[in-house]
Order: sequence, then C-alpha cells, then structure tokens
Amino acid sequence: MVALVVWLIAAACGSRPALPPRASVVEADRFPHAAHTSSNPRIAGWNGRGIRCEDCHDAAAVAAGKLARPGAAQHAPCDDCHRSEFEQPPGKLCRVCHVRVDPLAPGGSPLVAYPERGIVQALASTFSHGRHLDRAAMEGATGHHVACVDCHARDAQSRDPILPGHAACVGCHEQNARVKSVLAMTRCAACHPQRDVEIKRGRIFIIGDLAFHHATHETDRAGAAVPCTACHVDVDRSVSRADMVVPAMERCAQCHEDRRRSPDRVRMENCATCHSAITSGEAPVDHNVTGALPADHTLEFRGDHARQAIADDANCRFCHRELSGRKEDSCFQCHNAMRPRDHNLAFRDDHGRDAEAGGARCATCHAPETCVACHSVPPPSHTPLAEFRLGGHAQQARLGLTACMTCHTYEDTCSQCHRGRR
Repeated sequence: MVALVVWLIAAACGSRPALPPRASVVEADRFPHAAHTSSNPRIAGWNGRGIRCEDCHDAAAVAAGKLARPGAAQHAPCDDCHRSEFEQPPGKLCRVCHVRVDPLAPGGSPLVAYPERGIVQALASTFSHGRHLDRAAMEGATGHHVACVDCHARDAQSRDPILPGHAACVGCHEQNARVKSVLAMTRCAACHPQRDVEIKRGRIFIIGDLAFHHATHETDRAGAAVPCTACHVDVDRSVSRADMVVPAMERCAQCHEDRRRSPDRVRMENCATCHSAITSGEAPVDHNVTGALPADHTLEFRGDHARQAIADDANCRFCHRELSGRKEDSCFQCHNAMRPRDHNLAFRDDHGRDAEAGGARCATCHAPETCVACHSVPPPSHTPLAEFRLGGHAQQARLGLTACMTCHTYEDTCSQCHRGRR
C-alpha cells in the first residue's frame, strides 16, 4: 500500500516513479466468482485449503444479516492476493469493479452495478417458496414455520413487498437455534451453489401499459384482508424464483367482478383502471371469471363478423392476437382453412369479374403475388395461344370485354395490333 501512496503523490506532481512489470489479470464484466472458486492450483492451494467465502465476506456480518461488500475498507481483503496490482497504475483489475478509475478525483471511480443483468452469475442464490411454505414439513424439521410477511416486509409508501435479503433470513437461520442447527447463515454454499445462471432481470414485474399497486389490494371493499395467496395461488409449489409468474387475469376477475369485494369503478370493462393505452371496451375472455364469450359473439357471429372486423375501430385484436406469431395473422387461423362462401370450385376460373368489381375485398386476404402466381401463365381460355392471338380472342372480347380488362388494358395489349383499325 505504501507503493500505491507514493505513486499517487508522484502522479499529482506530474512525474511517476519506475514500476515493476504488471502481472496479468483476467478481464471480467463484473466480479468473477468462478475464477475464485476454480480448481486452478493457485486458487485451490491458497493457504493450503483454497479460498473460502469467509475469506472475503465477514462471517460476523453474514450472521447479522449485513453482508458487507469486500474491498470497501481500502480494498481489503482483495489486496492480500492482488497486492502487486494495487501497487501499480490503475489497470484491468480495477475495471473488474469500477466503471472507470480516477484516483485523484473525488467520486471519480464509480462501481459497476452488481449484479448486472443479462450476464451469467456463478453463485446465484437459490430459494424455494414451496419448501418454506410447507408448514407440516417445516414444523417437523425445525419446529418453526413462516408466512409471507415474515420475509417480505412492506415498503412504507407503496406497500409493495420488498425483496428479502440476508437480514430477513437471520430471524430464522441465525436466531432460531433449531433452524440454525439445520442450516446456519454461515453455510453459504447451501443457498449459493456453484452454478452458472443467466441473469435476465431481478424480479418479474408488471410491465408495459399495466399499472398495479399493492397498497390498494391489502383489504377488499368489506374490509377483509386479501391474503398473498389470493393472487399468487401457485407460490406454495414454487421451487425457484424463475417459476414465479405474474398472476393470471382470472385471479383479478374473481375480485373485480364481485361487488361484495370491489366497487363498480374497477370492473373489468373499465380498462383504464389498470391500462394506460386502453380506456374502455369489451373485456377479453381471459378477463372473465367464467370464460364466457362477449355478448355479440353469437352462433351467427362466426359467419357474419366481417363488418365488425373491417371497421376502423375494430377491437377484435384485444382478444385475437398473436395466434400465428403476428397480430396481423390472427384472422388466417380460420380463413386459411375455411374459405369464403363464394370461393367454390368454379371460382378459380370465374373470379375475374369479382376481382374487377371488388379488388379491395380480395386484398383483405390476398397479396399481389397471389394473382401473379397464376396469371404469369396464360389462362385456359387463351389456349392454344397461337390461335388465340391470331383471332381466336375476338369472340371472347366481344362477349366479355370487361373480363379481358381484368389483366389487360387497351394501351398495353390491344393497341399493339388494333391501333388504327376499325
């Protein structure tokens, strides 16, 4: 540490003393736990026993629920192993923990956010709600059981449950003798096993245009408490944080459609209660307790919904969305298998007049490539082609000129031979 102080003083004066060659350091995006728990002889043979959790994390702080970040006290204990690095100008080792390094400026060396999202975490914690909420098993093993509020304290303002840390675990795993005998706080590997876990995000939030407040869901209209399991019905079967999901809309509907438990202003059809982008409309099927269809979805609606579907304010996609991967493909789930009534066997050879009269209707399902696929070759009526060109088309043109104009115009076809003729 003396050498580091000397270097800083020299840097401030504009000169630097000669320094020994720098040791190589593995560059990392954040603190590399895996590199400190590997089977590398330098790691496994450190002090004849290898590096342990308590060598970096103070055991007394862990037992008290205050997991102190290693290195906060003048980089101790990191400088025990990396002393040569700390005695040299800031390099790769510094960037393991710091975004940038400026030892001469106050606050010039901000820390990297930990843990970062979207990377692999080697010692990610494990937790099983199912095990902790199994009252019989917990009572038999430890003589103790827990409820949601024992671990999840509430935020004073939002009343949202706070993600527990070591401080919440201490109440049982350190202060209860029987629980401590089964799993003490100092047994780090029991909750932090050596494994690689892809960190996507810390919690599963309600996102997008949705709004939810725990503060308004603590009691119902009658004043009765709303238990956590009323919404999180599968929490007692959860064995990891990854399988904790946002409650299904059916759970919301059971209260929001019950006038004994919620007021009329929060009914499911009042979309603005929870949505910012949708203010009102028919509640989708998954928003209903019974799963019933909307009132206008009668038996006749299956074959007579075209007018509603093509309206500018159509709300079909509030329910019928992403059935084929894209919202625009929802209709084709049926219309690819069930063609319109007029698309019979004769329609293939006799659709020209319909296409000319209502091309916009065709474009509802068909792209221009659909027409080209067939019309890039002469239709059956044009065969044999040589005879048709030399005069065989005259009778068809006299009887049904509009059919010809489905594909041809006078300028691009007829004028080539008939210009100036009578």
